[in-house]
Amino acid sequence: MPENKFYRILVLIANPDVALKAEKLLAESDIPVQYRIKAQGTASSEIINMFGLGTSEKTMMAMAIQQTEAPGMLRQFRKRLYLGMPNTGVAFTIPISGGGQNLFDFIDEATEPDEGGNMAEEGRDSCMIISIVNQGLSDEVMKAARPAGATGGTVFHSRRLGNETATKILGISVQEEREVVMILARNSRKKEIMEAINKHCGIDSECNGIVFSVPIADIEGMG
Repeated sequence: MPENKFYRILVLIANPDVALKAEKLLAESDIPVQYRIKAQGTASSEIINMFGLGTSEKTMMAMAIQQTEAPGMLRQFRKRLYLGMPNTGVAFTIPISGGGQNLFDFIDEATEPDEGGNMAEEGRDSCMIISIVNQGLSDEVMKAARPAGATGGTVFHSRRLGNETATKILGISVQEEREVVMILARNSRKKEIMEAINKHCGIDSECNGIVFSVPIADIEGMG
C-alpha cells in the first residue's frame, strides 16, 4: 500500500431500487462499482408485511476508494438515498490493510487529487460479523444471534473452494454450496453475538459454520 495513503472498501446493502439510485450517484462522482451481488434480508415475510419493509431482496455493492473520499460519499448516501429510513439500506466502509499496486493505482486514477492529505486510520464502534454455514441454514444463524443482540442481517450464496484433505483432517463434511450471513453490530455486542453463533451453528453442528468479524470504519443507516 502506498506510504501515507489509506484506502477503504465502501459497501452498500440496500433494496434494488435504492441500489440503482446509488449507482447513478457513484457515476456522478466517477467512482466505479467493482462488485454487485444479489442478496436477501433476514426479516421474515410476516415482519416484512407487518412493517411495510417492501421486499427481502437486497443488492450489495462494493467498491474501493481512498479513505478521504469515504466520509463525503457516506454523507451523499445518507442525504440522497435517505439511509436510516424504512425500506432503504445501510452503507459502511472497511479499512484495506494491503493489496496489489495495480489496485491502488486503479483507485487513485478514479479519484480527484487530495489537496488536504490523507487522514490517519481511525477506530469506530461497529463491526461486521460474518458467518459461513451450510446452504439453507442461515435462519439458524439469526435464531442464535438475535437473542444476543443482533437486529438483522444480509444473506448471500457462495460456493466453497478448498482442499478436501483439510476437511478430512478436521473430521468434518462441508457442503460445496454455502450461505454467508453478514450482521452489522456494535462492538459492545460482538462477543455475545459471536459466541451465540459459534455455540449453536459452529463447525460441529449441522450448520458446519465458522464465524469471524472485521472492523467497520464509518457507517450510515444504522441506528
